[in-house]
Amino acid sequence: MLTVQHLEKHFENTKVLNDISFSLEEGQALSIIGSSGSGKTTLLRCLNFLETPDAGTITVQDKVLFDADHHANCSEKEIRKNRLHFGMVFQSFNLFPQYTALENVTLARELMAKDTGESKDAIRAAGMELLDQMGLADRAGHYPHQLSGGQQQRVAIARALALHPDILCFDEPTSALDPELTGEVLKVIRGLAEQKTTMIIVTHEMAFARDVADQVIFMDGGFIVEQGDPKQVIDHPQEERTKQFLARFAENN
Repeated sequence: MLTVQHLEKHFENTKVLNDISFSLEEGQALSIIGSSGSGKTTLLRCLNFLETPDAGTITVQDKVLFDADHHANCSEKEIRKNRLHFGMVFQSFNLFPQYTALENVTLARELMAKDTGESKDAIRAAGMELLDQMGLADRAGHYPHQLSGGQQQRVAIARALALHPDILCFDEPTSALDPELTGEVLKVIRGLAEQKTTMIIVTHEMAFARDVADQVIFMDGGFIVEQGDPKQVIDHPQEERTKQFLARFAENN
């Protein structure tokens, strides 16, 4: 489904991503772990075309979406089209406060309706179905300020799913939530994994990463230090830096 090769990103003189390469099969979940500042969020932002990599390629289903050597020729319209392959769920929800839960979920499809010809009723019905899947059918008319953090994040997940992305990306989806609400959101993501949704999950929930992911990547200083089966990376890490991170994480939790 996804192949990333030799991806690099610099901010002025700071190299944030160094030679990042990995692949993801359809229906798999990939968890990315690592300390703050290790490059995890920047990697997701590059995949979603919110940042432009300085080197490397991004390929989805054998189609090269990004090649740094030819990016200068890529139009804004092409970038927007490429972005549709990825759904993004942010740690701070990023819902539009002036729209209801249902309106947040349906907005993007309504904006595209002039190109797709999809009816407003069909879009609304699909939005309600997604909210029902998230356990929020009775909150469709509520505005974000009337929802708990966990409910807002579930609306954000429904919104990301609304455009049927090939790959769903989560950037620490529970970091802004208290433990009780964290469970709500993790349950939804676990359900998506059981449905074989292709996902990339940046997370600090190690037990969740071990249980749900098909593979885990540990990043440090912009490099992939270790990647593989979650039980191997989390329970039996090979690299010293991975061992140090997991030991410190265990101490703090």
